[in-house]
Amino acid sequence: MKPLLFSAAALAAACFLLPGARCLAASPQITGAEAVAEVAGDGEHVSRVVLSYDFPIDAASVTPDDYEVTGRTITRAYPVEGQDPASAAPKTGSYVVLELAPLPLVDSSVDAHPEDGPIAQRNAMGHMGPTLGSHGNPQPLPVMEAQVVQVGLVKTTAGLLCAPSASQKTTSVRELVVEDFQQAIFQDPAQGGAALAYNLYIPKNYNPEKRYPLVLFMHDAGAVSSDVKTTLVQGLGAITFSSPEWQAEHPCFVLAPQYDTIIVNDLYQHGPELERTMHLVKALTQQYAIDTNRIYNTGQSMGGMTSIEMDTAYPDVFAGSYLVACKWAESSASALARQHLWIVSSEGDAGAMPSMRAILKDIEASGVTVRRQTISADRPEADINRDAASLITPTCSIYQTIYEGGSHRSTWQHAYRMTPALAWLFTQKRTH
Repeated sequence: MKPLLFSAAALAAACFLLPGARCLAASPQITGAEAVAEVAGDGEHVSRVVLSYDFPIDAASVTPDDYEVTGRTITRAYPVEGQDPASAAPKTGSYVVLELAPLPLVDSSVDAHPEDGPIAQRNAMGHMGPTLGSHGNPQPLPVMEAQVVQVGLVKTTAGLLCAPSASQKTTSVRELVVEDFQQAIFQDPAQGGAALAYNLYIPKNYNPEKRYPLVLFMHDAGAVSSDVKTTLVQGLGAITFSSPEWQAEHPCFVLAPQYDTIIVNDLYQHGPELERTMHLVKALTQQYAIDTNRIYNTGQSMGGMTSIEMDTAYPDVFAGSYLVACKWAESSASALARQHLWIVSSEGDAGAMPSMRAILKDIEASGVTVRRQTISADRPEADINRDAASLITPTCSIYQTIYEGGSHRSTWQHAYRMTPALAWLFTQKRTH
């Protein structure tokens, strides 16, 4: 049962009911509220709210029932201290962290473009998906904020009672991992100074005397936008490789270009942005200590299609590719057969699934082994990862994970959590 809001008289009476509690004319109070946002498979969401108080809070007096966050479920509440309460361990301090239950994944919010249907169906409808060079349907990024209220009594370490508060909106936000990227604009001298906005993660403790892998992530058509951070917050493609957990084991650069136009189409044509991206990759290898034998590309939908064309047109650049919910011309099979690939498709993806089936059939006909698995994306993550790890053999360079059912857009909500596949990618080196 949730605590009720207290009147001044009730608060005064409570001073005598809580052991060791003392009341002052000016009671301790909340002095600020910050939202902490994290990226999930379907976009960015508030995962925590951090309240600041003007006195250190007694950990024993704080419970999730002492607070409410509109529309969300609080799973933990605990005080912390220090300048970085969002990542600190629970400890008595002047901040209280409210951890929120994750929101369910929402398939329909990810991609607003008609990339789902088979090509024959789209031809009959008189269109071929997003138009090359068009600006898509950009949407403003959601504002990361929360409405929070303290509804119970909490106590300071000095025994003072902090009364229930008025409802208030968070006034600042931290975007975990997203905030670790730098934003810049590449002016391509080979294309008359044409611009390409991009996000770049530089490994912490970067040492120019070492050599680091680079991951190039390219977003889907639904993330086409002039806002450079859209590619970072629309899903896990860039975030997974720059997360503290991944970087602890695999320090690397992560490059996430932001396209403001459709750069490939369903006629398997591409715009100048593809070459511009390749020129950007080359420029970064000249600026930073990047291991040119360990450059990887990955992308979902439009981004995966771009990855395939890059592997076809530039077969000696990438050590491996992670291709998610994408398709391309069957003629690319001969070039792809010589690459290291992990392909992720959903049975319900009427565009990507038949395309990749045809490409892989041609690859196998050339004598190259392809190992496959079909799994449910709803299974526990540990089970999926165990099965993915069991698929890997030293003699195979091309793999496909097929999600039962699923859809075009749901594929990438899960694909970038399949850690063994991503770890396999990082073992690949360019051999050409």
